[in-house]
Amino acid sequence: QVSKLKRHIRSHTGERPFQCSLCSYASRDTYKLKRHMRTHSGEKPYECYICHARFTQSGTMKMHILQKHTENVAKFHCPHCDTVIARKSDLGVHLRKQHSYIEQGKKCRYCDAVFHERYALIQHQKSHKNEKRFKCDQCDYACRQ
Repeated sequence: QVSKLKRHIRSHTGERPFQCSLCSYASRDTYKLKRHMRTHSGEKPYECYICHARFTQSGTMKMHILQKHTENVAKFHCPHCDTVIARKSDLGVHLRKQHSYIEQGKKCRYCDAVFHERYALIQHQKSHKNEKRFKCDQCDYACRQ
């Protein structure tokens, strides 16, 4: 879309054509100006479904729920490990970063083992944690560092 391209170009030029009529705030796009106007109007369209506190932005409301009402927040369990995450979108990020197949395997930094999943590599590398890898060539002494 042309408007998306224009908005993107403004990120390079620094142009902020959308001016607040009540203060010196200016924005690159109308959405941010509309959101800013709530600071003047007092409008808080987002409501916490638990305690009914109101917020000007949906992200602020979501953070409120996660911080103040953790016992009431749905928990999303990773099907591949013991990780429990509060938001479904964050579970998606976790799955992509930790459990997606890596075509070019990653090699363990301590041995020659190769893994195609980041989580498996991390778990494997933890198995080396207590190894005494530094050995004296004069005697039987060995240490971890």
